[in-house]
Amino acid sequence: MNGNQATTWVEGTSADLVADALAIGVKASPRMVTSWVEDGMLANPEPRKTSAHGSDPRIFTPEQRELFTRLLEARERSPLGRVPQRSLIRVVLYLWLIDDTIVLTPQARRAWRTHARATGQTVAVRRSQNVRAIIEQLAHPSATLKQRRAAQLVIEEAERTGRMDIDRLTSVLTALNSPWPIQPGMPRIERARPGPFGPISVQYHIAIWRARQQTIRRLRHEDIDEAELDRVRAAYRPEWADYQARRPALATIGAGEFAAYFAEPDTMEGRAIEAVDAFVSTLAGELGLIEAASHAAETARLRLVR
Repeated sequence: MNGNQATTWVEGTSADLVADALAIGVKASPRMVTSWVEDGMLANPEPRKTSAHGSDPRIFTPEQRELFTRLLEARERSPLGRVPQRSLIRVVLYLWLIDDTIVLTPQARRAWRTHARATGQTVAVRRSQNVRAIIEQLAHPSATLKQRRAAQLVIEEAERTGRMDIDRLTSVLTALNSPWPIQPGMPRIERARPGPFGPISVQYHIAIWRARQQTIRRLRHEDIDEAELDRVRAAYRPEWADYQARRPALATIGAGEFAAYFAEPDTMEGRAIEAVDAFVSTLAGELGLIEAASHAAETARLRLVR
């Protein structure tokens, strides 16, 4: 903004973007712009017609030039000392999810790669905190310290390595969730936790976790092409719009224990986190990974009860 008048954005070179950053008091460099392009924060600049003296500098569209400044402004407004790139990359992906003109799919594919690479890359202390939260969510009050510790070690290993031993995970989480001794000649009693849409079994947790893990791995290696991303986005949009329309009613129905589940984020970053996570789940479903993971989780359960 210039005073009370909106800026009219025009195409610009990398040098222009650096100048835009300096104009709002943010240090930037051509190298930073290049890094943002590589990470999917910005689209590839477009070539201009070659002049008689050689190729002119490539140019960014007006939309991309504005995006660069808006992301920098958002970063500067944050109360945090330093905004992690994963927060900004989610905003880029959110724009791709809701709009067809600002972030195009070639850029989004790189942004998904960057997002996937950052997913799970937390420090050991934060990872342990996340695992303990999962333990507290699934553990029955009667679960012993030994059962809790066994589950924690298996989950931490899966989080750290990105490899899931579904049989071990099924064993320790079942014992954690339903910590009762098996009686001779009697079927094992397995508890399902209440959820906002009905009872949730251990197998459901494992299946969703495994499917999302596999989806993130494919995004990290850019194994999903642009056409597939576009196809799944087309499926995601009406599903997400329908959920948003039903959200107030669901919040009323789920008042009490699950009211917070349906609470709508009140910040741009919160909406971006929610929408991006929802797309990953939709992508996992559209790729058939949830169905395959559900079958694997149920097979592991049957092996456990034999």
